[in-house]
Amino acid sequence: MRRLLVVAALSLLAAIPALAQDYPGREPIRLVVCAPAGSTVDLTARLWAEALKDRLSATFLVEPRPGGGGVIGAQAVAQARPDGHTLGVCFPGPFTMRPHLQPTPGFDPLSDLRPVAILMTAPFVFAVDAGVARDLPAFLAAAKARDLSYASVGQGSLSHLGMELFMARTGVKLVHVPYRGSPEAITDLLGGRVSAFITPLSSVRGQLAEGRIAALFTTGPDRMAQLPAVPTAREAGLPALEVLTWHGLFAPAATPLPVIATLSAAVLEAARTDRQLKEGLARAGSDLATLTPEQAAALIRAESATWEGVIRAAGIKAE
Repeated sequence: MRRLLVVAALSLLAAIPALAQDYPGREPIRLVVCAPAGSTVDLTARLWAEALKDRLSATFLVEPRPGGGGVIGAQAVAQARPDGHTLGVCFPGPFTMRPHLQPTPGFDPLSDLRPVAILMTAPFVFAVDAGVARDLPAFLAAAKARDLSYASVGQGSLSHLGMELFMARTGVKLVHVPYRGSPEAITDLLGGRVSAFITPLSSVRGQLAEGRIAALFTTGPDRMAQLPAVPTAREAGLPALEVLTWHGLFAPAATPLPVIATLSAAVLEAARTDRQLKEGLARAGSDLATLTPEQAAALIRAESATWEGVIRAAGIKAE
């Protein structure tokens, strides 16, 4: 029996170079999206599927698998055959926040999945009721003078933890009001029932243009091209506040490194040369990212440590 196992293991190792050389072959590549159809994550996956299909000579099938804060889709990828034909496109939640709020038994995303690339990054907009303030000093003064509340898209979401980080950096206290999604939160922001909301630009672009809400700052390292007059958090006086969302490409952990390298090379080439990809992401308020698998893994682990500290300091519990 031991001899048979050794022979089988050697045969598997010998097959890995051939697998990588032939990859992806004729079998379609399934992109499992850890979010609903029509979401920004789904949009990212479809833009990248279009950009990669010719570079890899492959057919891509985009399959939304929402639920569990992204964990259902991520688990489906982790449990798939590790040959590069099932990949996941996921947002930060399952990797950097949920494990510190409500670990999933038998699933560790940082161990069970291998990052291939970060496909996009996007800062958030600190949007407020325009009747409360139109700049950060005025908002801080209002928050210290009376009770104000803020919206999020759920306990432990990036919009929740980003605001917890804001409160820790500024010393103000606001009441958390969680919502099921951005539309409900924005409705109450417009109605004056909440005063602030950290959210992607795509959620509030129209209301900002109409002047119904005000953008006090954005949470990335540079000003957004779509909002050139809005300062970054650093420019507004908050140098330690940077909140970025990202969508990453992941493979099962046991996927051979040559397959990961092939995928990474295709992603980096598309990021350099595909104008339609860049324009499509820009319309959604996103930026192309050009991280290697190693850089992506380092980013995710660093963010996981950051949000673990915020969750512990604020005493946040899963719903």
